[in-house]
Amino acid sequence: MYTFNRILAAIFFFAFHALEAKNLQKDAEKPELIEAQKASLLVEERSALSHGTFKNPGSFKFYPFGKNLNDTTYNHFQFSFVPTVGTNGTNSGNVVNDYSFNLLGGYTAGTNKLEIGGLFNINRSDMSGVQIAGWFNQVGGKVDGVQLAGLFNSNLDSVNAVQLAGLMNFTAGAVDGVQIAGLANFSPKQVSGVQLAGVLNFTAADLEGSQIAGVLNFAAKDVKGSQVGLVNFANKVDGFQLGLINYSDSISGIPVGFLSFVRSGYHPVEISVNEVLPLNLAFRTGKREFYNIFFVGLRPEWDDQLTWSFGYGVGTSPRLGKKTYLNVEVSSEQLSKGKVDALNLINRFYLGGEFQASKRMAILAGPTLNFRVYDSSYSFHPDLFSYSNPTVHNDQYYPEDLGSQLWFGFRAGLRFF
Repeated sequence: MYTFNRILAAIFFFAFHALEAKNLQKDAEKPELIEAQKASLLVEERSALSHGTFKNPGSFKFYPFGKNLNDTTYNHFQFSFVPTVGTNGTNSGNVVNDYSFNLLGGYTAGTNKLEIGGLFNINRSDMSGVQIAGWFNQVGGKVDGVQLAGLFNSNLDSVNAVQLAGLMNFTAGAVDGVQIAGLANFSPKQVSGVQLAGVLNFTAADLEGSQIAGVLNFAAKDVKGSQVGLVNFANKVDGFQLGLINYSDSISGIPVGFLSFVRSGYHPVEISVNEVLPLNLAFRTGKREFYNIFFVGLRPEWDDQLTWSFGYGVGTSPRLGKKTYLNVEVSSEQLSKGKVDALNLINRFYLGGEFQASKRMAILAGPTLNFRVYDSSYSFHPDLFSYSNPTVHNDQYYPEDLGSQLWFGFRAGLRFF
């Protein structure tokens, strides 16, 4: 974005250099002005070099990224068609205005109250009040107020404002306020407030508030608040995360999603047996207050096709005693023989106990309530039970070739941390 702004600066430089050259040619017909102009240009050139600012060989200097305002004047009102073509003339970059109206675009030292541009507004230094542009707003200093742009807002200092952009808000400093963008909000420093974007919210420092994005919320450091998006990433979270995928080093609240990984959280590996399959492997991830379960199971058989399952679930595990926990889980698994050819879901509710036998191992056991939903028109479902014989209740058939069964079962096994 910084490179893009410099390209825009170069375009304006070449466009208006031609206009100034024409003015100088007319003045050349007056010999008495030549020496005075040379002396004035020499003073300006030395001043620009001493401040490290970009200079135009003509009388108009265009340096939108310089914030040195030693030569600044103030004006109550200005109107311009494009930069330098307006009431402030070629001195527009050295004037801070209370009210600024730009038919196409404007270039000023700053704005105190209101600036409106048909296409763009460029301020060398601070902007306070309201700034509205059809395309973009570029501010080299601090922003305090409201910025509205059809495409993007770009600021090279801190923002204490409400920013609304059709595409992107970019800020090089800290943000204290609200950023709303169709695509992305970006700040390399701390954000205090709300970032709302259709795709991405990014801060390379702390977040105190909320990030809400259609795809990714990224906070390189700590979050005090919340993140809501498809993917959420943060270091230490004092709050909660809600998304398809959540990652944090630690979290005080609850991460809710399809896959939540807390580095200092709960992620044991389980080996267990149940009434359907004698060998099951599961991975739990999240926190004990709420975790995700991913599992596979199999039944070794002397057959050319293996009976196996895969599934997903969620659960919670409150503490009962010093070394004991309660497990409450719901899950669903597809049971197949060989390929997955037809619907054969076993939906399971598990209520069990867990005993922490050692720091790295726990023993678990408990009953299950199982509800099977399957394609009744398919004739090659694997046998439900081969080494146990529970009683099946409520064997039902429904339209659309669906059937259901209900039975009580069990789960027992070991967990390794």
